[in-house]
Amino acid sequence: MSTTPVWVHEPEAAKLLVISHGTLRSMRRDGRLTPGDHFIFATGTAGGPVVYNIPAIRESLAKRTVEMVAIEAKRRAASMQEKQDSIETFSDAPRERAEP
Repeated sequence: MSTTPVWVHEPEAAKLLVISHGTLRSMRRDGRLTPGDHFIFATGTAGGPVVYNIPAIRESLAKRTVEMVAIEAKRRAASMQEKQDSIETFSDAPRERAEP
């Protein structure tokens, strides 16, 4: 059983997630963390202290990681196929020579 509290203040959240405070704030601002699920204002007012749901954030990051790895694998496979398709090959079949 996990000993990590569900809702923790920003400094502890950054430490538990092994990211900087700035990264955590950026994730909140750019929509990677959703209000109510990943974070809440502890006092219920905007601008108040923010607490974070560590298990929900970890789950979200794990899901995003799986999706990004799949996308990258697909991109690499397409790139490899494009390279393979661009290789010029020659047949080993005997060629007919034109009569002089």
